[in-house]
Amino acid sequence: MIQGSIARLSQVLRTQPQQILGEVQFSALSTDTRHLQPGAVFIALRGERFDGHQFIPQAFERGAVAVIADRPISGPHLQVPDTLIAYQQIAHWWRQQFQVPVIAITGSAGKTTTKEMLAKALSRYGTVLKSPANHNNDIGLAQTLLQIRAEHQFVVLELAMRGPGEIGRLAGTASPTHALILNIGSAHIGRLGSHEAIAQAKCELLAAAPDLAILNGEDELLLQTAQAYRGQDQAFLTFGLESGDLRGHWDAETQQIHLGDQILPVPLPGRHQALNWMAVLATIHSLGLPLDPLRSPLDLQAELTGRHHRHTLPQDLQILDETYNAAPEALIAALQMLSQIPGRRRWAILGPMRELGDFAPALYAQVGEATAALPLDHLWVLDPDQEMLPLLQALPAQRVRSFLSPEQLLASLLPELQPGDRLLFKAARAIQLETLMQQLIQQWCSRHGSDSSLATSHTDPG
Repeated sequence: MIQGSIARLSQVLRTQPQQILGEVQFSALSTDTRHLQPGAVFIALRGERFDGHQFIPQAFERGAVAVIADRPISGPHLQVPDTLIAYQQIAHWWRQQFQVPVIAITGSAGKTTTKEMLAKALSRYGTVLKSPANHNNDIGLAQTLLQIRAEHQFVVLELAMRGPGEIGRLAGTASPTHALILNIGSAHIGRLGSHEAIAQAKCELLAAAPDLAILNGEDELLLQTAQAYRGQDQAFLTFGLESGDLRGHWDAETQQIHLGDQILPVPLPGRHQALNWMAVLATIHSLGLPLDPLRSPLDLQAELTGRHHRHTLPQDLQILDETYNAAPEALIAALQMLSQIPGRRRWAILGPMRELGDFAPALYAQVGEATAALPLDHLWVLDPDQEMLPLLQALPAQRVRSFLSPEQLLASLLPELQPGDRLLFKAARAIQLETLMQQLIQQWCSRHGSDSSLATSHTDPG
């Protein structure tokens, strides 16, 4: 947790203290007056829907020793041109106080899952600080860096991207020692315009001059683009199941990776997760750590809400909760995973993806073509804007239905379900498909005389 003197903060920010007398110490840096403790410095961030400057009086009432603001105020303060940039500058300075491996992860799909797997795996070797939840943007990254303490032996960060320049800015704040790029996919293609532009934006991570870049050896576009961003002193390590410097053999039946003479359990099912696990193993290998501590499975249940969760309800009804987000590649992988689960019938309950732009019809059609070859019984969609039609047209009409509201979908789905069915729920986070899923769980349990709180839920180990 950051602490020190106001004088040192003023040096970092290259500004002069205002209305501050003598040597004043601070015990924390806060962006939220609701959680501000006496002795903290309050930084008044601005956003599209908020302005922290409105809460400066409350900050002083709660015991703030100073404020960082972008205009003169009444009270002890440091004035800066932009408080977000100042926040990032302080976070960067604090990160530089620690000689610790900092692993920054980005990619079009699998970032959060891989971050959680890597952090959990590294915890078997030492104390880990990781980005909490999805704190992967300008504010969240700075908040995480400011939590570094002397006892941390590893820092694992997730970097998100919605447009060009963002990864470069985040990486500049984090100064990672290791850059892990998982893949180049279609997420945010509506904003960036092409897969090539997405690859360039992801590879901005390499411009932060990490010592080592760890790259998906199966992603040709990533490998080609990364070479243009490669620093003179940077080493590259590639991983994969079919190619790469570090190559593992995935046994789909046993959910294990065979790597040399090591046999290591894959924490989550599916080839895409085996590839993400290879990214974790490559990172740990790059740190010079032995793989023996990973011979026993990881427990990721608490870390992956809305991802890879399986709910088992009365009458052997099982629900795969993948409601956290959806991109074309991740959606296809989830549908493939559903198709491999034994059960009476397999249902895919889907909602729209987001930020596909003009590419949306082609990408939905691509998902439909991939789905048509899978042994799924029903594919029902919540599609209020009728944007998923190209997906539905790729499938036999008797297998698909489209609904304009969650109420309509739930009312039609519940009477159709039978004991032993398997359901997948997946959509963009903004669709809030988890609300519909929870309503289904409650009503199914009520129908079968059971309290929904007694339904079992676990992270799916495959």
